[in-house]
Amino acid sequence: MKSAVKFISHPLFILTLRVALGVVFVVASLDKIQYPDQFAKNIANYKLLPYQWIHGVAIALPWLEIIVGSLLIMGIWIKANALLTVSMLLAFIFAVSQALWRQLDISCGCFSTDPLAHKMTRWTLYWNLIWLSWGAMIFFFRSEAYSLPQILRRKKAVEN
Repeated sequence: MKSAVKFISHPLFILTLRVALGVVFVVASLDKIQYPDQFAKNIANYKLLPYQWIHGVAIALPWLEIIVGSLLIMGIWIKANALLTVSMLLAFIFAVSQALWRQLDISCGCFSTDPLAHKMTRWTLYWNLIWLSWGAMIFFFRSEAYSLPQILRRKKAVEN
């Protein structure tokens, strides 16, 4: 058990998770930013939000995803961004779970706004749970190793 904890808390492993989760969020945002009207339709298909909120969420959420993902990749404000990713993933897990429970035959809208691109399955939920665990590990374990601020601090210390 100690060796497993040692492995998953190792700075290189956490770096790998941090960059991978950041890439997931950046990639997920790209199509949504390009096609906010179609993403709004994806959101509406979940039948969760009041109509008045759908367009605002369709515009704001992808930008939040790309910012949080980019900051995770660079290692800036890691704990705050890990917490934001965990919060978003909990919301996504809730949305996907209720859609699966209600047997809605919809696209998740996760990586593509095309309604025919990827129908939601249990694997959609499983991937969100996996990414949630990554976000939790980034939050709870020492994750500032190999971050941009740390690299810049080291460079400045060497120069002085």
